[in-house]
Amino acid sequence: MPRPDTAVRAHTRLLLMYNLTPQVRVPDNMLRPLTEALDLGRFAAHVEAAGRLLPRLVLHERVPEITLPPSAARVDGAAITLAVTPRWDPLLFVDVEIADDADVIADTLYATWQDRSATRVGGAPLAEWLDGRLRAYGVPARPADQPPLKFGRNVHQSVFPGAALARGLLAEHVPGDAVGQDVVTIVLRGTLDDGTGATLGIRRPETLNNPGQTMVAHGRGVSLIVGYAPPVENAFGLAAAGILNAVAAVHRIRLQAFEALELDRAAVVETTDDARALVARLSRRLSDLQLDLSFSVETYADTILIPELLVEGFHSSLRGVSALADALDNTSRIVERVNAVLATRRVDLETASQEYAEGRDRVLAAVIAAGSVFALPPALLLAFFGVNSSDVDPRRSILDLNHYGVAYAIAWLPFLLLIAAGLVARRRISLRLSAPDAVTSDRRRTRRSWRSWFRRSRRRSA
Repeated sequence: MPRPDTAVRAHTRLLLMYNLTPQVRVPDNMLRPLTEALDLGRFAAHVEAAGRLLPRLVLHERVPEITLPPSAARVDGAAITLAVTPRWDPLLFVDVEIADDADVIADTLYATWQDRSATRVGGAPLAEWLDGRLRAYGVPARPADQPPLKFGRNVHQSVFPGAALARGLLAEHVPGDAVGQDVVTIVLRGTLDDGTGATLGIRRPETLNNPGQTMVAHGRGVSLIVGYAPPVENAFGLAAAGILNAVAAVHRIRLQAFEALELDRAAVVETTDDARALVARLSRRLSDLQLDLSFSVETYADTILIPELLVEGFHSSLRGVSALADALDNTSRIVERVNAVLATRRVDLETASQEYAEGRDRVLAAVIAAGSVFALPPALLLAFFGVNSSDVDPRRSILDLNHYGVAYAIAWLPFLLLIAAGLVARRRISLRLSAPDAVTSDRRRTRRSWRSWFRRSRRRSA
């Protein structure tokens, strides 16, 4: 018998998801599929098939002593799961159970959102505890200049109500797309008290709301999910974690793109080596930006990773409320601007390299030409004086120009004439290049002279 997708929980469950910084490079042989930490039921096959495209498990532990931030509910332990994406972005899952009261849930959501760094495990801050556990698991140490783990700016909290609260939410009847008071309290984390039944921006995906049996309502940071079995809850959580990571990656990519433009603007480029080094640095940054855009954003922007109707409906609704599509388009354009800057730098480098090559070739050609001019005439003269002929008087010096002037003239005159002809030809080439302008000027002068003659003729006739 297949396990049903619907069930009512006995206790309220919170699945708190956070993105962490900085990136954690974990060797592939230390990573495991998330199915080892989350019960995904029939969705496990999709997660395992997606393989390295989805986050993979680094550690999963049940901790008996965890203290949530002040004003949050007291909990008896938690399951802590740390995963990393294909681009080494760490994702933290904190799984706890609390009282079945909407106000208590809202207070806990608010505290674990605004004051999440105050969460402690065994007396140590949660991020510090994670650093210690990573070292204990044998994860290679980060570079000395890299900061320790800390919470990022993005959070998503899934609420799975249990017992009386779940039954009350399922039994609540509200007209149209309106939402009840408890839904507003939980999804908006108690920041707004409204009893009018308005939607207040809260989404209720049509495919996931079956009156009296299931209900899903969510905003950008909180999802309220009622009536689904644990495997479906975990699949929803995994979909939310993908959106969470994509939004965090968008923020990081934009910051890194701005840093790349700052690098280009602040760079001092005086030599081709400087230009080549700058192009190499910009190329590496652009490559990282493009890979992040592909494997940290675009991968999670569609629903094909877990092609199930329930997960697709939740993913699409959450993607819409997070404005991920618009953010992806804008970020892609920003990366294209960085690519345009890099292309300009490459053109500058190619131009400088070409000018350098042309200048080097001109110098080499000039040296060869000068060597030929200065070497051949003396060679001819030496050959002449080395001939056993009556024209060579052994009693006279080879520097006697009165006697050997004709020989010197015959040896040097052709090369001098060749140099003169080359200079004249070079001059004529320059004149030809400027000929169109000269022709245009002549035509203008001709038109002006004809106008002047015509005006003088009219005055004479008048």
